[in-house]
Amino acid sequence: RGLRYSLYGFVAVLVVVLACTIPSGAPLRHPETGDIIGQTPFMESLLFIIAIFFLVSGVAYGVGAGTVKSANDVIGAITKTWAGLASLLVMFLMIAQFIAYFNYTHLPQVMAVGMAHLLESLGLGALPLMIGFILVIILLDFVIPGSLPKWAIFAPVFVPVFYDLDISPQALLAAYRIGDSPVNPLTPLMVYLPFIVTVAQRYKKES
Repeated sequence: RGLRYSLYGFVAVLVVVLACTIPSGAPLRHPETGDIIGQTPFMESLLFIIAIFFLVSGVAYGVGAGTVKSANDVIGAITKTWAGLASLLVMFLMIAQFIAYFNYTHLPQVMAVGMAHLLESLGLGALPLMIGFILVIILLDFVIPGSLPKWAIFAPVFVPVFYDLDISPQALLAAYRIGDSPVNPLTPLMVYLPFIVTVAQRYKKES
């Protein structure tokens, strides 16, 4: 019964969203071009629409299953969920402040540019230079966990260097991903680290 009610709620929200999207001149279309995809109210409201789908389906399931009998039950369930995320939110706050101050100093960019020019000036062969490149990426991943910022710094320096050694940019990008990927779950600057720790605590309490 709960699943059936949840399906009813999902379909009801879907009908409302389609009614506000499909017809010409619908409020979720672009007011001038009539587009649905792009810089449109539909795309700007997409996260809210998805949240409404989950909210209505969840409440409908609770009503059908008999676990939700009043608005207080809904509020209580939401409060319980957020209470379980309290430690995650506190960690997000602390890490966000640390990352903001760290980026404000531009120290990661300075370190990345310095290491890039150091490797370039060593004049190593193709294989040693590739290994050194991977090791530098691993070290920098602790302070710059994002893939694009590091690649934006290293690509203009190392793509020409490796190209002169008959190594294609695709091979360099593969080496970059080898060095970039393993450290992501380990660095405290990774934005998803609090979430990973919180999920791990569900299965291993002492983590």
